[in-house]
Amino acid sequence: MNVTYVSATNAVGDAQTLGAAGQDIYVRKIIFGNPTDAAVTNFYNKRVAPGHVSGMASVSTTDCVLQITQPTAAAGKDWVREIDFPPEAPLQLDGGSFHTNENDVTVIWETKDEAEG
Repeated sequence: MNVTYVSATNAVGDAQTLGAAGQDIYVRKIIFGNPTDAAVTNFYNKRVAPGHVSGMASVSTTDCVLQITQPTAAAGKDWVREIDFPPEAPLQLDGGSFHTNENDVTVIWETKDEAEG
């Protein structure tokens, strides 16, 4: 298993990479350590997704396979703190990367080879 941690927004720069280009990976769990209203996290089916100087609202969603948006106070603030993918249905990505404007996001993942080994 691999653990990737992002302490603060990374939307301005390139997305946080997970596996190598052309390497199948499985995301097993996403932990939002410090959720905030309307924060957005995008997972991409590619290794490098460029950021945007204007932040998450302007980041391209090309190759985005999962977008998580935290609710706001008006929606009752039932923040998502963890997403567990079942063993038989992990989030599968090609290399994979993610952008977020959250603080303290942790992704637990493994390569397909590790999962099948």
